[in-house]
Amino acid sequence: MRQHAEWIAQQLGRPELAPLGPDDVQELAGLLSEEHYPAGTTVFRTGDPPTRVGIIRRGAVELSRNLNGRRVVLQILQPGDAIGDIGIFLRITAPYEGVALEDTLILTIEAVRFHRLLEERPRFAMRWLNSVSSRLVSYQTRLTEVLAGGLEAQIASIVVRRADRGVVKLSQSSLAELVGGRRTSVNRVLKRLEDQNLVRVRYGQVELVDEARLATVAGLD
Repeated sequence: MRQHAEWIAQQLGRPELAPLGPDDVQELAGLLSEEHYPAGTTVFRTGDPPTRVGIIRRGAVELSRNLNGRRVVLQILQPGDAIGDIGIFLRITAPYEGVALEDTLILTIEAVRFHRLLEERPRFAMRWLNSVSSRLVSYQTRLTEVLAGGLEAQIASIVVRRADRGVVKLSQSSLAELVGGRRTSVNRVLKRLEDQNLVRVRYGQVELVDEARLATVAGLD
């Protein structure tokens, strides 16, 4: 668990703004547990009471809920993202469902021990506040994606904002759920962007060819 704790110290929030000391890492290591979820497994359901806070170590978790008879993806969490802490802080049940998009490992801390850690370790509490703030920015970005405009602008915004080294690892089905549209419509938009030499569509991913022009399509320039 020491290696997991050291990884968290480097990945959670903005480590340069709230560094953890060796004693913080050691304390954290003694509290961590591993939870494994194969692809497609439900991590938690809407209405579940929070009992543990988690940090995604490997894989991805999709947050979604049903609205007016259709499934809407609210966010996709990646390694380094925390999960369950807001419910613990506010004592509310999960407002959405979490499903592992791929084989996923989550490092968890039991709720009571998590509260005690924040009370006894000010540097860790500051780091967690940093993490919550980073996620707030992420959700604001997600709102921008939803409000970007038409379907083409929304998809362009998602592709530009979520690219890692020029590649977005999302299936067309996942893109459709993120924009609340149909897969066939997303396919048409991607084909149009590909014809304009803005992207290159591959199985399960989209490669950026001209990020500057894509940003213009998304209204981000």
